[in-house]
Amino acid sequence: MSEKVPRRLKITSSGMADWATLQTDIVGLIIKKLAVPDYLRFRAVCTSWNHVCKDESYCPRVDPWLMLPPNLNPLGVQFFCIPERKNQSIRLPTTISLFGSVWAPVGSLNGWLIYFSQTYGTMQLVNPISGRQIELPPIGRRIFSKAKLLEMNERNYIVSVLYGDGKGYKITRKGSNNWSSVESKHILDDIIKHRGRLYTCDKYGTVEVWAEPPRAWPDEEDTHRWRFRCLVDTPAGDLIRVKRQGQNKFAVWILDNETSSWVEADNIGDLALFVSHYNSFSFPAKDHPNLKANCIYFIDIHSNLCAFNLEHGTKELVETLAAGLGRNEQYRRPQGDQLLWFIPSLK
Repeated sequence: MSEKVPRRLKITSSGMADWATLQTDIVGLIIKKLAVPDYLRFRAVCTSWNHVCKDESYCPRVDPWLMLPPNLNPLGVQFFCIPERKNQSIRLPTTISLFGSVWAPVGSLNGWLIYFSQTYGTMQLVNPISGRQIELPPIGRRIFSKAKLLEMNERNYIVSVLYGDGKGYKITRKGSNNWSSVESKHILDDIIKHRGRLYTCDKYGTVEVWAEPPRAWPDEEDTHRWRFRCLVDTPAGDLIRVKRQGQNKFAVWILDNETSSWVEADNIGDLALFVSHYNSFSFPAKDHPNLKANCIYFIDIHSNLCAFNLEHGTKELVETLAAGLGRNEQYRRPQGDQLLWFIPSLK
């Protein structure tokens, strides 16, 4: 019979509590309430706590983060945690000094960041939590519009690159030593892998599925100066098309799989959408008191973090970020200073 876990703290000879003997299920409850950075510090306290952290049933809280531009902070890369309304620091080599070159984050998915070096014309996948890095085939120094991590799991990864001045996209996957080129009719604004199929959205708003038989859905509205469109999938398996219709206004459509048609919606339930030029995703607002459901989080033209309420069609200021978004002459993403979203992952 295994030894019973102590139900109360042991007291050392010095009269102090021995926290290493804290009951396992209590430690597990604490872990579930910790943000990822606090979890990393927590598991380093002692051997017994680290052992509990290895139990997959005890996972830390996962929050959506906004990755901030580097400012040579010795604490590492800065992220703004949306629910906690505070910055989190991860000890990762800054993009300015990474491998002696200027590396900029240009995409993110499932806890991984895509870093690009125009100096060398190369890309890397970096997990800032685990520190793991994966080198991608050379891509060249040509400026691109965005890089998308289409798939990332233990078996495979797929990365695509879109060019704002050319049609089609390039793609590579695990085990490949080069990039394959795929042609399209028009310049593409976004690409996503949804239910095993690739979907793209071109500069005219037409959404196309790259499958047999192919299918395309043109945008019935005229193109305007607020040209921002993206595709987002949901935990329930839905595909959402997001379109910016004004400085502070968005509209969404959900793909009806039975009729293969897009249905405009002003209610996406418990979900919140996080959109930006480089990456966009959906996130359940449940159990996150400071997250607003049925809202689209975005950065406005004044570098403020805002939330657009789909039901009421109103914009709300969430956080003023302008003070921390100073222009860094050494730090250049292909499309300027747009920020990107990030969900930390221990996997």
